[in-house]
This record gives sequence, structure tokens and C-alpha cells, in this order.
Amino acid sequence: MPKFFYTDCVITDLKQIDFHRDEFTARINGRTAKRLAMTHDLYHHLMGADRSGKSRVWFYAPGFNKALVIAAVRPAGQEHSLLRNRAISSPYKMLFRTLLAGVLAWFATWALLAIPVLTWYGANAQKGVPLLETLSLQIGMGVALLSFCYWLWVRVKMHRLERWQAGDLTPYTQAHISTSEPTPQAIPKAVTEPTPELVD
Repeated sequence: MPKFFYTDCVITDLKQIDFHRDEFTARINGRTAKRLAMTHDLYHHLMGADRSGKSRVWFYAPGFNKALVIAAVRPAGQEHSLLRNRAISSPYKMLFRTLLAGVLAWFATWALLAIPVLTWYGANAQKGVPLLETLSLQIGMGVALLSFCYWLWVRVKMHRLERWQAGDLTPYTQAHISTSEPTPQAIPKAVTEPTPELVD
């Protein structure tokens, strides 16, 4: 289930890990976020932001093991300035994702039901093929419609940031483990047994 929330935080140590998806690693309030998605304008703003003040950040968690997305950022001390992630609510991306979901559902229906349907009808494939075409088109269009409704809902949510609730980033981050600290070395135990005296 997708989640929409905001929190006041400081984001530092941004490093890009996936150039195709604009995914980054970052430190958020001292904790590590391994997959954080944002647009380049948000990235450049956070890289040059004042580290002493907390910014209000709106997060969108799509679920399904996907990266946590920064939906918007309000810089510290700038109540009327708001930077939005335009890629989330882009109508072109919404249309592309809808078409892609429909085509994938249509193809998956053919791949999964071709053998059972044609086997059921046996040699009379003239009745099986139209049924398969009808099923694949109906399922493809149904999935495309559901996908469109979902992305339309996300688009509406992105334009109503003031209605989002405050949330906790702990489920999406990990405690930072410093690797630069030297590991304590074993201290050799003092010899407590007296050494035997040498006899001439």
C-alpha cells in the first residue's frame, strides 16, 4: 500500500547509484537511506542546502520494494518556497505507464492462457483463438484502466500536499554504521606466572 507523509529532516551525503532512475543513497537525520528517488533539480537543491536548518520534505513510498520518492521540499526558513518533483505527476509519464501496464497485461494473458485454452478446444482452434483474443483484450484494458486510476489518484495527491500527515522515516532507513572507526585490538594478557629461575 503506498504511503504519503512529510517530516522535518536534514538530508546529507547524497550519492547517485542509478543514473537511469535517478536513485541515490543519503543520510537523513543521521540514518542511512539506501534508495531515494528524486529529480535533478531537487538533488542540486539538497546538495547546496543549508545543513544547519531542517527542511520540510514530503515523501511518497510506492511500496513493492521500490525506492522512497521525494515528492517536494520546502527549504528551511522559506515558508512560501516549495520545490516539487514534477516527474511523479507528469501527464506524459502517467499515459506511458498506463499504456505499458495494458500491453504487459495483454501479453501476459496470451502467454499464460494460450496453452490451456487451445488445449481445451483441441483441434477446433477457430473457437479458441477468438476467446483468447477477447480475454486478453478485456484483461489488458482492465489493467490499463486500473493503472490510469491509480496514477490519477497519485497526481491528485501530489497537488494536495497540505493534506498529508506527518510520518516516520524509520521503516525506510537504517541506523548508520561508521566504518572509519578503528576496531579495538586485542590487548595481550600480562604474564602472571613467574618464570622459572635458571639453575647453573
